[in-house]
Amino acid sequence: MSRIDLVLLHAPSVYDFRERSIMSGPVSDMVPSTPAFEMYPLGFTTMAEYLERHGYKARIVNLAVLMLNRPGFDVDKAIREMDPVAFGIDLHWMPHAHGSVEIAKICKKYHPDTPVIFGGLTSSIFHEELASYGCIDYVLRGDSTEEPLRRLMAAIRGHGAVADIPNLTWRGPDGSINVNELSWVPATMDDISLDYSFAMRNVIRYRDMMGAVPFKDWLNYPVCASLTCRGCTHDCATCGGSATAFRNHFGRDRVAFRDPELLVRDITHIQKYIPGPIFVLNDFLQAGPDYIETFVKGLGKIGLRNPIGFEFFRPPAEDFYAFLDEHLPDYSVEISVESHDDAVRAAFGKSHYTTEQVEESIRAALRHGCKRFDLYFMTGIPTQTAASVLETGDYVKGLYERTGSDPRLLPFISPMAPFLDPGSRVFDDPDKFGYTLKAHTLEEHRQLLLEPSWRYIMNYESDAMTPQELVDSTYQAAIDVNRVKVGVGAVDAQVAATTEARIGEARVAMARIDAIVAGDPAKREADLAEFRHEVDRLNESTVCEKSELEWPRQARPYHVFNVIKLWFAENWGVVTGHHRGLGPVQDPIAVKPGTEKLGA
Repeated sequence: MSRIDLVLLHAPSVYDFRERSIMSGPVSDMVPSTPAFEMYPLGFTTMAEYLERHGYKARIVNLAVLMLNRPGFDVDKAIREMDPVAFGIDLHWMPHAHGSVEIAKICKKYHPDTPVIFGGLTSSIFHEELASYGCIDYVLRGDSTEEPLRRLMAAIRGHGAVADIPNLTWRGPDGSINVNELSWVPATMDDISLDYSFAMRNVIRYRDMMGAVPFKDWLNYPVCASLTCRGCTHDCATCGGSATAFRNHFGRDRVAFRDPELLVRDITHIQKYIPGPIFVLNDFLQAGPDYIETFVKGLGKIGLRNPIGFEFFRPPAEDFYAFLDEHLPDYSVEISVESHDDAVRAAFGKSHYTTEQVEESIRAALRHGCKRFDLYFMTGIPTQTAASVLETGDYVKGLYERTGSDPRLLPFISPMAPFLDPGSRVFDDPDKFGYTLKAHTLEEHRQLLLEPSWRYIMNYESDAMTPQELVDSTYQAAIDVNRVKVGVGAVDAQVAATTEARIGEARVAMARIDAIVAGDPAKREADLAEFRHEVDRLNESTVCEKSELEWPRQARPYHVFNVIKLWFAENWGVVTGHHRGLGPVQDPIAVKPGTEKLGA
């Protein structure tokens, strides 16, 4: 088999999490991944597919999953045995600040002459600081780096100069940091493909199931995501993916949508191979009525059988739900309202709807065939007090009463943790929003991730409540919401009892950690290490059982048949050297005299 051009590595949040005692708390309870944040970004798939379409060989290796599922997995040995033309490492969100850089150090330790490339939203913000680390050669900025990455791979192969590649920050042979213009900001998402069969072909080609899965338990719960756009029309104050963040840091002043027919094609590919639910990310209502009609009717035409869920940034009206019900047999909805208090939500940046409108939207969805309606609340947001957080349980109780105690409604609550997003309006101007930042640089955040509990890891303190109030009110509100859900039959009583007991144990553990931190500094590490196994047990499914997030799924014979076909096709490609979409490399960039030395 010929040499791989690019190995894309996904690191755990904290590299040595298997040896450290860190009480992560409920920071990952609302997503499928664990506190190691082992879910790699969708951009891995689009970049790898794009490269292969243009003649390069790319492989995804989810180191975080391998470390979670194989206790004896040797990261150093695995990386030492790799021999790609270049390594790519994501730093899309700040919780990976520690692990990503540590993995880069290991890559350079064993492959000092192999270029290491970083990318992602957080990489874009801290691009110059990242390039100052000796283990990182290149940082690609922006939200759409498929084409700049292709050009960089061409340059690494000797075809072109890195100085000509848009969106690239790079370290020269003399150690200087060079920042190319952020000019590659495509107006649409139509040149990429979110093809999940690529990951399946990776499994077949490299005989590595665990290294390719998106998150730890994906094989048991094969949920997939589809992406409607890059950018956002909304401006939530703490969001690193808001309109302001995209404009100020990623060069995007308008949303890039994926053509609705291509989006339907993406979902058709998912349905062909994968039996699990499909989650449509980024509110497609932002694109307007023509887009909405084409997309929803397109889903109806392909006879979608998989459960499908949509996230919306504002509560849809009844006629929209009726339209969904007409074309989709199994749809669900997710809205993050953050708070039941309109004033708090407005301070967060969501003044464009009221709690009353949310409630009417919930009732309309349930009247028109919605299989479940997930409603998310958040603690720690601007102006929110502990008293306001503690009102959430009573509000949810009243909400159920006003919606007929329908168990399809599932409220959740979690903290804004561990970090205020870099690039958000609050991060850029914390005083204006009533916050004090505890970390500003990438390195400061890397060190915070090593603190012993989520109370100390958070990069902010709010003027509206203390860190301890945030911890206490979050846990109590979670208990209150849990009890309400049991009362209406939305959650099994035994599951809820287990969750409440775990919250109680988590509170005790947090208090013990506080005592260790306040105690003898010389004994701190030893005392925390002694406590590690108990902390690990409490780190997942703290404020809700992770299974509450899961939708039903069912494998059908055609899924098995299509996977078998793919297996034969890919193995034939391995034997003959003709992989799907992998043609000869043809780079339009001419070789220029004086091309910079790469990988320095």
